[in-house]
Amino acid sequence: MIDRLIEWQRYLLSTSIIHAFSQLFGGLISLLYEKIFHESAGAEAMKFAKNLSYVGLGTILSTIFSFSYNIIAGRVLGPAGYGGFTLVQSIAMFLYIPMLLGLNTAMIKYCAESRDLYQQRKIISTTYGVVIGLTIVTLLLYGVFRYQIADVFSVSQEIIAISVLFALLFVYYTLAISSLRGLHQMKDYAVFQPIYGVTLLSALLVFIYIQFNSFKAMVYATCLAYGIVGSIIVLIFLRKHLSFIIDRSWLSTLWKYSSVAVIGGISFTLYTSIDRIMINYYMDVESVGIYGVYYYASFTVLMLISGVFTTVFFPTSSKTHDKRALYAKLNKFVPYLLILGVPAALLGEYIILRLFGEGYPIQLPLMLVFAVAAILVTWYEIYAWFFNSEGIQGSKLTVSGTLIIAIANIVLNLILIPRFGLYGAIGATALAFALGLGYNFYRGKRFFTRRLAQQHLRN
Repeated sequence: MIDRLIEWQRYLLSTSIIHAFSQLFGGLISLLYEKIFHESAGAEAMKFAKNLSYVGLGTILSTIFSFSYNIIAGRVLGPAGYGGFTLVQSIAMFLYIPMLLGLNTAMIKYCAESRDLYQQRKIISTTYGVVIGLTIVTLLLYGVFRYQIADVFSVSQEIIAISVLFALLFVYYTLAISSLRGLHQMKDYAVFQPIYGVTLLSALLVFIYIQFNSFKAMVYATCLAYGIVGSIIVLIFLRKHLSFIIDRSWLSTLWKYSSVAVIGGISFTLYTSIDRIMINYYMDVESVGIYGVYYYASFTVLMLISGVFTTVFFPTSSKTHDKRALYAKLNKFVPYLLILGVPAALLGEYIILRLFGEGYPIQLPLMLVFAVAAILVTWYEIYAWFFNSEGIQGSKLTVSGTLIIAIANIVLNLILIPRFGLYGAIGATALAFALGLGYNFYRGKRFFTRRLAQQHLRN
């Protein structure tokens, strides 16, 4: 059944209709490229556009299902139920860190750079072996310290147990999807996006049909989607890339990169999840639900576009030698993001909030703050993926900016949430990212100027 579904979607991606979509998308990219950069798009740019069209189509199809999943869950479960799921998801984003430790990002980078299948096999096998070991140790530690962990997050033992399960399957799914990205299998990556969305929505509808109307319905539906998609990728696509060998030289290389990337991962989790946990602490789980819906509504459109872009952009940038020129092009692209992004975010917010129903009040000032925050976060993440593609030094630059954002966000949340509630939470995010962007832009210019000077000295 699964094999037939995959074959059907592969066929779909190769039909004349999809080919026409790819050609149209490629033509649009070529036109925009010439308008923004004042030069013709080369072969690499058009290859990037083709991969972008595949991933974009897969992501759009997936988003249709995941969007329906969120709307139905939000309406059926209400703010308290949606808040419960948001809280579990936020806690899980802390708990998964020691299981993965940024190794998936290192795997994508070095697999994308290598054209040798044997080398790629060693990189992937080493990554999987280390992550499995880390996961086993982490789960044992969580079992020992489960009471202390529950106290830290101010939640029950049951919430911690569910969050650990969520984190475990998230790691499995992330590792599988990252493998496809590292191998440049963008068409296969595109195939699995709708499969994930269909599984997610179908599982939720079954739970609702049997009257399992709890936040756990959302959690278990997501866990099923992670587990099923991850298993299909591993069993069908990655069997030839996996062995029971951990290569010591690659372990050293991956570990050096991931040791820097994991700091960025911790910081990322802090600034994307700590606000929900603090809202639950200072306010209540219903407020977490309302905040989660506003966050989803404001970020959906922008994250859809940026997610598709960075999925293809990071592997492509990793194998590009002239990153200084790419950085200059990226800077020219940013004003267009700002001009078009805020209206798109506001429109998306309004439509999505109306669809969620009366349980989620529409407040225009709050929508505007969320829209600005969404633009700043999207802008920063595009730069972060670019600097990560430069290697350990570039990753250090990203990490330093992300660390500044995380620290600023925690401090601002502590100050603003008790005084301004949800406005304080999202305002803290916006201010922290504005600070991080300013830092990274300044450091980025110095970084590439120094790199260029070093190249001149070598020559």
